[in-house]
Amino acid sequence: MTRRQVLTSAAGISIAGASIATASAATATDHSAAEASERVPEFWYQDNNLGLGGRGVPTDFFSRYDDLDSWALARAQMHTFALEQGTFVRQGLSERPAFLEKMAAAHAGMNFCYNVTQAVAWWWPHYNETGEVPEGPPDYTTTINHLRQLRSTGFTITDVILQSVLAKPGPGRFLGYSMERRIRDVVEFYDQVRPEFPDVRIGIIDPLPGQFPWQDAYRFLKDELRSNGHELDFIHFDKPFDRVRLERNTPHGVITWDRMVEVGEFVKNELGLTFGLQCVDEQAGKTSSNDFRKHTLEGLANYVAHGGTADRYILWPFFPHPEHSTPDDLGALPPEGASQMRIFRELARGVPARRYP
Repeated sequence: MTRRQVLTSAAGISIAGASIATASAATATDHSAAEASERVPEFWYQDNNLGLGGRGVPTDFFSRYDDLDSWALARAQMHTFALEQGTFVRQGLSERPAFLEKMAAAHAGMNFCYNVTQAVAWWWPHYNETGEVPEGPPDYTTTINHLRQLRSTGFTITDVILQSVLAKPGPGRFLGYSMERRIRDVVEFYDQVRPEFPDVRIGIIDPLPGQFPWQDAYRFLKDELRSNGHELDFIHFDKPFDRVRLERNTPHGVITWDRMVEVGEFVKNELGLTFGLQCVDEQAGKTSSNDFRKHTLEGLANYVAHGGTADRYILWPFFPHPEHSTPDDLGALPPEGASQMRIFRELARGVPARRYP
């Protein structure tokens, strides 16, 4: 499988712009598909948690599965649908098998990713009681049981993201979780999950770890996994576009578009990994749905204009806006603001697809 994968051509899904592929596109030659796999990025979708973690979902999260037509075109461009572990737990999805089956049926034509928070949070209850990180090793049985249930329901589990494992500070902004220990816990995650899910790709999402040079951290993680018989499959970069737009200071200084591009080039060319770009604007997401749409799309255009290319683009806001996910219509902006599915469609038909080498 190449690092830059084609959108699901066998399912007749259009690539970057058209709503639904023609029958002739579905019967394209293997050569054409191989060319497309090197040219076209993937477009991933994860629901907004409204800035509430697993407690928040779009207002139409449940009802939209009774109205699939309202987001059929977005699904046709959705290479991968990602579900956050916090949502799975706090929305009680494990206790709603009929709803899970609806979800699985709606997403049957695409890949499915589980965004795991347990990999960095397994020690929090013990820390809250004692003020110390336990010696471990961590027990990831909870995550494995979730994956089993999702698979048995009918989801095609292709990917697992370990959420912010190199950077998340923990309760009370706790910073004593060393990089060495973090990476050891990631290796342990692979040790526990890989035997039962050998074909699932596992990678990380990261905003650049503040306590460690990011290039060294990424090399360290890749090398430690490889020395233990595993491969790091991808890195998703999570740096909201307003960090550049507003010239906001970060632990790594002021982030520029050139710095954003540098991260992707390092992941792709130095490490040889699949690179995903998180497409969000935090400040705009705290203002309105239409501001989020405007600045997210403009930010991505700026990233591409500066030479940036990603293997996949992920739309996953985690702010108060946009509040709703449907409809996916591209007409005039409604008074209540742009839906996330509409923004996703605009992202997928926009500059990344046209400018990708």
